Amino acid sequence: MIDIVLIAGPAGVGKTTVVHEVSLQLRTAGIPHAVIDTDSLDDLFPVPDDQWRLTEQNLAHVWRSFRERGSERLLLTGVYLHQPQELEWISRATGADRMILIELTAPDAALQERVGRREIGSGGPSQLERTAAQAQRLAAERTPEAILVQTCGRSVPAIAAEIVALLGWSRRDPDDPPV
Repeated sequence: MIDIVLIAGPAGVGKTTVVHEVSLQLRTAGIPHAVIDTDSLDDLFPVPDDQWRLTEQNLAHVWRSFRERGSERLLLTGVYLHQPQELEWISRATGADRMILIELTAPDAALQERVGRREIGSGGPSQLERTAAQAQRLAAERTPEAILVQTCGRSVPAIAAEIVALLGWSRRDPDDPPV
């Protein structure tokens, strides 16, 4: 059974930081998994008209490599992973049996402060605008399937522990048949 955990949310909400902590907690528990940040799959300039196709192809190739090494669980991060068209290409690229959508949230002020600290280059002001727009759009498009996890005022280990508990994953013996 292939489980894909989609960790979505606007820039600055903590997707990358949280997914790395979730991964650490899963490793500590001996639970096999892989991690892919969708931002790394299509960071290309100039941006092609079919960027989504490039992202899907790259995800399929990377995931195939992870699957060949026995991985059946994937933590995948990205801003808009909740959208039906995103879910479609993720499903095609991974062959997921189950997808769990977790949306990380934080108040606008916290997002702006985090992005302001992180984006110290010339792209900072435009990223601040994009972050506000992302947060608004995500709130407007929120689906009932999304599990909301608040990141403000909480430690990263506590946020990750909540997500690990939600997943209910346990260590599988390599000799056991897939569940």
